[in-house]
This record gives sequence, C-alpha cells and structure tokens, in this order.
Amino acid sequence: MNEVLTASAGQEDDVDPGRVARGKPVAFKDGVPVYDSGGAPAFLRTKAQLAGARRKPAVGQRPAAYIYTRWYRDRVALWDPAQAAKMRPLSALQRRQMQERRTCTDCGEVFPVPVWGMCGVCRDREARRRADLRRRTCQDCGTVFRTPAPARNYGDGMCLACDERLERGRRVARSLVERSCRRCLVQLYPLTVWAAMSEREQAMADWHCAACEREIEQERVQAQRRADRARWDDLGPTIAWAQKILATPDAYAILDTETTGLTATSRIVEIAVTTASGTVLLDTLLNPGGEPIPAEATAIHGITDTMVEGAPTFSEILPRLTEALAGRRIVIYNREYDTGRLLWELHLHHQAQGTVDLTKQARYAVRRHRAAQAWLDAQEWEVCAMEQYAAFYGDWHDCFGSYTWQKLGGGHRALGDTRAVIRRLEEMAAYPSPFDRMEEPAAA
Repeated sequence: MNEVLTASAGQEDDVDPGRVARGKPVAFKDGVPVYDSGGAPAFLRTKAQLAGARRKPAVGQRPAAYIYTRWYRDRVALWDPAQAAKMRPLSALQRRQMQERRTCTDCGEVFPVPVWGMCGVCRDREARRRADLRRRTCQDCGTVFRTPAPARNYGDGMCLACDERLERGRRVARSLVERSCRRCLVQLYPLTVWAAMSEREQAMADWHCAACEREIEQERVQAQRRADRARWDDLGPTIAWAQKILATPDAYAILDTETTGLTATSRIVEIAVTTASGTVLLDTLLNPGGEPIPAEATAIHGITDTMVEGAPTFSEILPRLTEALAGRRIVIYNREYDTGRLLWELHLHHQAQGTVDLTKQARYAVRRHRAAQAWLDAQEWEVCAMEQYAAFYGDWHDCFGSYTWQKLGGGHRALGDTRAVIRRLEEMAAYPSPFDRMEEPAAA
C-alpha cells in the first residue's frame, strides 16, 4: 500500500504546472472549456501571441480553450503552440520596415515597440527648441534674434522696429479717432488704422458723423421698406382699416373696461366710451355689487373699493351705454375679453330683473342666455384692434404661428386706454406706403 501511494505522489510531481488549469471552467463551447481571466493553463497562447513567435494555428486545429477578457468580457480563443504551424519567414523589406517603425528618426535609437517617428525624449527636446525659437522670433516681420523677446522688453513678441511702427500707427489712429467716426474708419482704413487700434480705442470711435448718420438712417428706412413690401398682404389691410375709421371718426366708438380680474365671472369696475375723434360719450366707475376688488387688480389699474363705493351699478348705466353705442361700430383693444365681461354683466342684470331662467345650465353657460346675448348681437362690432395692431407691428412668433400682441400703454384706466387706442389708429393710418417713391435726402 505504501508503495502505491509513493508511486502516485511521484506521478503528480512529474506534471508540468504550466499545463494545469488555474481555475475551473465557467462554461463550455462545442466541448471546449471557457475560463475566466487568469484561469486557463499558462502554456496556451492567443493568435497574437503565436504571431509574436512566428507561428499560427494549423489547418484544422481547434482551440484548446477559451478565455473571457478582464474588461470587456470578450471571448478569446487559446491555442496549443505545440500543434501550431510555423509562419513564413519575414522578407528583408518587412524586417526593414519593422526596424524603421521602432527606430527614432532623431537619435537613431531602436526600441522594442514602434515609436512612429521620434521617441518621447527627442519629441520633448524638439518642442522646447520650437518654443525657444518662437520666443526669439518677431511675430510681425519674422526676424529671428539671439535672445527671447521678453529679454528685449518688446511687447507682444515683436521686435523694436515693428513695435515702433505699430506705435506710430496707434498715434495716427488716435488722431483719426478724434476727427473721424467709426463708420469712416472701418470703410477707409480697415486693414491699417482700424486694425492697429486697440479695443479701447475702437470703443472711443463709437460715434458717427452727420453724413454717416444720414446714410445709416437711409439704409434703415430702405431695409424697413423691403420688409414692409414682403409682408404687405398683412400690413396693407391694417393701414386701410385704421384710415377708414379715422375718415369718419364719429361713426365709431372706442370702448374699454377695467375689471376685478381675468376670470369668466370678473366684474366691471370702470367703463369708458369715446368716439374715434376723442369725444367722451361715457366715462364712469361702476360698483361691482359688493364684490371686493382684489389687491392684485388694484395694483394694475389703481381702483379701490372705496372709489367705487358710491358709483352706479352696471344696470344703472346700461341705458347710457346703449345710447352711446347706438348707430356706431365699436372698436375694442382685446375685444374677446371685454365682450365677455359685458356678457357676464348683462347676465347678472337680466337675472336680477327676473328675465333669465335660473337653471343650472343658465347659470354656467352664460352665452346661452338669450337676453344677454341679444344685446351683444344688436351692436356692430369691429375686428379686434389688438390683433390689427399686432399685424401692423409685425413681431412674428414662430412658436404660435401668429403676430405677437403688443401692450397698449394707456395706463390701465378706461378713458386713458381708449385714447391710447386712438393713438394706435393714428399711428397705423399715418404709416407711409413702402411702394411710394422715397425722396432723396437734401445735401448738407
């Protein structure tokens, strides 16, 4: 028994450790074991390792094992080098090319790996040499000096002659700045005087003479006329609309309201009606029936609960409002909002008079109240002045696909806003046609 154990121990000692797997297989592929990184037998080689020894897998040779790479978990085949076939010897040209790739072109040293040109030491030395040459070279005329530019105290890496020439140009530029405008300098001396000026000196010349001002204004007008011609289909109707209103101003009424908010049930606290010529037909505060005016609304139009405490109600001024609007076409800036507030006030008025069916549908579907809607339908409403002025102003919004609404700028009081609408109409009506011949400016 002892002799058998001694023989078995001797056989295990005879096994080459390099041919023993260093780990257990994690899988099998076509009967070939697959190991994790570092678990395959040490004597096996990849194709690249075989090529380094000028060998390659023989025809019909199967992989002896597979191994997963450490980082990307790629499966790489391992081959037995004893079964691999020898590769054809390198030719003289191939050996010479491999030698050249591993040889530094500057010092001539041969490295075990390709360096593709200069080695790291020679590359650093060449970079220092070029940097030193750049410091000793004038950046303007290209003259190379023995000492670097900072040692000569010349500014910006230029030699003394170039620095003096640049200084002379700066003096000329400073004198021209005092006598010429920015446009003249850029047009007359773009590569000499203007290029030699510093940013501070260029900023000092940020003004224009009278002749250039006239040219700039003429260019601006021409550009505006071209833009107006391009969108005349939208601009022309707005001008004609304003001119039609101002031609017969007494036939039109300008209406504006101030309210307690922007909701569907907001109450009117002020209303004003004027003709297109500015004649005041109605201007009064309104009591919103005990509904308090929010602070955020007061911050806009300045109307408080105290101011409307003794004011008439909408029902009391409704006859005056009807009389002021009778026979006139009504112009409103943001017509949809103001008519919505009027509809709500009319609904409350007829509800108090008992002329409206107080069903749930009638309370919330305000537009279905026949008595309130009939009053609105009896009036003659013009198109919304805000939309007309937006098309006239021409600020196109790509996201919404329409012209951007513009602020009225009337001070958020009813009478002031009606007068602001008249100013907008006058601005639109007086706008010159872009197709008229433009008069040449008079010579200075």
